[in-house]
Amino acid sequence: MSSRGFTLVEMVLTLIVGSILVLGIAGFVELGTKGYADSVDRQRIQTQAQFVLEKLSREFRHAVPNSFSDSGNCLSFYPIVYSGFYAVEGNDIQFLIGNTNATSPLANGLSLVINPSRQQDLVSDSFDVSGLTNGAGYFAVLNQAASLESNSINRRHYIFNANGRVEYCFTAGRISRNGVQVADSVSAASFNYLEPTLQRGGLVHIKLTFTQNDESSHYQQDVQVLNVP
Repeated sequence: MSSRGFTLVEMVLTLIVGSILVLGIAGFVELGTKGYADSVDRQRIQTQAQFVLEKLSREFRHAVPNSFSDSGNCLSFYPIVYSGFYAVEGNDIQFLIGNTNATSPLANGLSLVINPSRQQDLVSDSFDVSGLTNGAGYFAVLNQAASLESNSINRRHYIFNANGRVEYCFTAGRISRNGVQVADSVSAASFNYLEPTLQRGGLVHIKLTFTQNDESSHYQQDVQVLNVP
């Protein structure tokens, strides 16, 4: 009985076939790994975009109406600290606010504005209410009614922090809020404020483009400012 081993040709063929199989499997694994990594990157970009749009939308909706100023790459506004209703009694402006401790003085730096039509009105036509207290069931700005430039049809007022202006900007591939980064991988962005009309309130149009690994995702969203003067 004789035994027969592998010939040199058979060994070479076996090595070649094995190498081809290994290369094929390795290529398949590489493609799968790359596909997974790409999907993780896409998910990260989408999650970041959703976070940024939600954050922008929430802040824009609850800003002082007509407090927006845009320059294409930047948009600034003033958040509402308090809001409520007012009445003019003699030369005094009496007002109520609904979400603060009635026994506590108003914080320093707060200003009251009525019927603003532009951001500049919050600077030139507002009233300092720092330290005012609720003495008779309401707050009062004394001897200032004659300084009112216009009245609100709904008798609404808004109180904001005069030093609390918020500015979102797009610079060098990033979105920042008052200089603090909130998003990266942004290849293009614009913010445009549309003034209110008889049919709707103020509207902020947001356009963002996120780019990673030569893939771009485009996002557009309109945010309506919920408050009216």
